[in-house]
Amino acid sequence: MATPRGLGSLLLLLLLLTSGQENSIEQPRNTCLGRNNIDKYDILNLNDKASCFTKCRPSGSDSCNVENLQRYWLNFEAHLVKEGLTEKVNMTFLKALVQNLSTNTAEDLYFSLKPSQIPRQVMKDEDKPPDRVRLPKSFFRSLPGNRSEVRLAITILDIGSGTLFKGPQLGLGDGSGVLNNHLVGLSVGQMHVTKLAEPLEIVFSHQRPPPNMTLTCVFWDSTKGPTGDWASEGCSTEAAPEGTVCCCDHLTFFALLLRPTLDQSTVHILTRISQAGCGVSMIFLAFTIILYAVLSPGLGHGPGPQQAECDLPARRVAGPCERGLERQEELPPAPQGGAWHLRLSRQRFKSEDAPKIHVALGGSLFLLNLAFLVNVGSGSKGSDAACWARGAVFHYFLLCAFTWMGLEAFHLYLLAVRVFNTYFGHYFLKLSLVGWGLPALMVIGTGSANSYGLYTIRDRENRTSLELCWFREGTAMYTLYITVHGYFLITFLFGMVVLALVAWKIFTLSGATAVKEQGQNWKKVLTILGLSSLLGVTWGLAIFTPLGLSTVYIFALFNSLQGVFICCWFTILYLPSQSTTVSSSTARLDQAHSASQE
Repeated sequence: MATPRGLGSLLLLLLLLTSGQENSIEQPRNTCLGRNNIDKYDILNLNDKASCFTKCRPSGSDSCNVENLQRYWLNFEAHLVKEGLTEKVNMTFLKALVQNLSTNTAEDLYFSLKPSQIPRQVMKDEDKPPDRVRLPKSFFRSLPGNRSEVRLAITILDIGSGTLFKGPQLGLGDGSGVLNNHLVGLSVGQMHVTKLAEPLEIVFSHQRPPPNMTLTCVFWDSTKGPTGDWASEGCSTEAAPEGTVCCCDHLTFFALLLRPTLDQSTVHILTRISQAGCGVSMIFLAFTIILYAVLSPGLGHGPGPQQAECDLPARRVAGPCERGLERQEELPPAPQGGAWHLRLSRQRFKSEDAPKIHVALGGSLFLLNLAFLVNVGSGSKGSDAACWARGAVFHYFLLCAFTWMGLEAFHLYLLAVRVFNTYFGHYFLKLSLVGWGLPALMVIGTGSANSYGLYTIRDRENRTSLELCWFREGTAMYTLYITVHGYFLITFLFGMVVLALVAWKIFTLSGATAVKEQGQNWKKVLTILGLSSLLGVTWGLAIFTPLGLSTVYIFALFNSLQGVFICCWFTILYLPSQSTTVSSSTARLDQAHSASQE
């Protein structure tokens, strides 16, 4: 019996060894977590850590530890200045020079910083390179301790387009970033050098930036937040013919940030334009809601989008149009060509869902404008909970406005493009559940992640220009991209596709169903413009804001007046003129009105 027991023990040992090997295979080492070889700087580990510059992105943040990786590269400077290390490092992502310098120098020292080459000292008789660093002759005398020689390390690090060394300021989705993704690191011995009497100079060569962008000299401050951030204290930015000159009074990693230009005066003017436009829009939207209440006492649920079959004479079908709609009744001849026109419009108004959708959109915009005025007027006043609430309310009504614009496009598609077999029971009720309920679910999810808080807009000198309660800076910006930018892009593109289809129908319908008349094109254009205000075309002007500061003003003006445009369109539709018109012209206008409601 001893032999079977020995075989059993041997088999058990083999199973345990095999299980250990399988576990090691199933759990491979993840370099981008930064837990392994955090203090190893051989070529293999440098390449492994450098691969994270492209792997670490917002969508894959779980597989990366940005804090550990950034600390690895920051400590690399201290590693370079140790005695006995190589004097040059030449890799695709890293160029470094380590050199012993005498502190008794009588002249300024210049070093070339061309990104494609290893940094090198520039001799007196050489031309100054476009990318360079200047160490003033007083620099070495200001170093602590009496040293005859110091060890200087200069590095040029290509951080790529990932999340490393970006920080919260560059996660706003506004086109900001590190110029050319290049960082310049300076270190002397094991010393912490700050508050230099004469600052050092770093020159970054570059082409002229876009008119709405500004360049700012910054350094990496690892004490800001859990992962660090860019800061500009102790650094000044000076424009030069060949690029930008950064003058800084300390040593660390430096970079040139490219960010949108919004100085305090510009922010102040844009805020006043937006506040004035929102106030005017609220007045007109209130008038629209009152007009709706006056024109539709006791209004019930309409029959849904199948009514388009009754609006266009060439498309009328007996079936759906007989469901209690008064417009199928025989109307007496119109005295003087249009006496019953207002009565017909009121009957259409009371039976259709289109005006209800217009008013729902107007109501969401009214509340959005009100939330904006309260938010901007309050700023950072109140507690953190109050700021959280203001940010959530503002986000909710913004999503409601986007949703109702999308529902306007959906309704227009059913009535003007699809047309047949589009009857829905409790149609407007279902639209309301989507229009008001979907944004509520998104806000609840966003609020549960604690994404709302104080949002700060800074100018080119990194001074605060405006504070309001919105998405807090940092990781909450990713939620902003999804729930605001992405959501708006989907609804906007859908609306533009529907608007293009309806425009094609409006401009081709007259040739197929009515006699061509002179001077009708402007009415078609007016119809398209009215529909554009319902589908939020003015919000699309935000796409052109990177072209220059003038487009920012245009966007702020026209977008804040969207409520005025909707009110004018609503009034034109449901308070038509009773003036005498020829029969063919009246038929054309009825078709345009039907297309607008569809």
